[in-house]
Amino acid sequence: MEHTVYQAQLLEPKFWSIEENGVRCFLVEGEREAMLVDTGFGTGDLKAFVQTLTSLPVFVVNTHADRDHIGCNGQFSPAWMHPADFDRCARSPQGKDLPLRPLWEGQVLELGQRRFEVILIPGHTPGSIVLWDEAHKTLISGDSVQAGNIYLFGPGRNLPALITSLEKLIARCTDIQTIFPSHGPLPLPGSTLPTLLQDARDLQSGKLTGTAPDRDVPGHLFRGKAAGFYYDGPIL
Repeated sequence: MEHTVYQAQLLEPKFWSIEENGVRCFLVEGEREAMLVDTGFGTGDLKAFVQTLTSLPVFVVNTHADRDHIGCNGQFSPAWMHPADFDRCARSPQGKDLPLRPLWEGQVLELGQRRFEVILIPGHTPGSIVLWDEAHKTLISGDSVQAGNIYLFGPGRNLPALITSLEKLIARCTDIQTIFPSHGPLPLPGSTLPTLLQDARDLQSGKLTGTAPDRDVPGHLFRGKAAGFYYDGPIL
């Protein structure tokens, strides 16, 4: 496999985004090891590419188990993931038979000058997490907080759970300055989060107008001020 499908951008010292055809991973280099957040679609040799950025041992953390986030897990096996998404991973062709280790709410990932707290935010998937670096006021947000279009259709997706999770994040992660999402514009300001919460509430209450989706997915595309939602569920 070629690793030329990847492009890296240095966001902060020892902190890179890695772009792959509409999805991105993040690499954070610590003192003794490096953390790779998600592994993309699996279309290239991600391990070889990561080794051009760091010589440290690498461990993988998955924000959730959708196929575009676990594609190269096997190159770094095992990976850390919230157990609520273990079944979702096992049912995916990309995740079948991959060894997983549990990553729990409140666990802190120590990387020297950076410490990331694991926060569980179900809604996009049951085991979706974000990684909160309180000292640097930054959030690695996966798919759940972004300015693109959030998938809220099919098994495991739940709009009320997402709303509750966004409320939780606002209460827990005070004074967020920078958000690093897996899709769409990068970075996002912390002010995106309350706007996204209002978008989700507006979707639930029927205040957003649905249009035909721009890809082959069920339901409709509902666009708010911060993000859109591919949604096929009930409107209150």
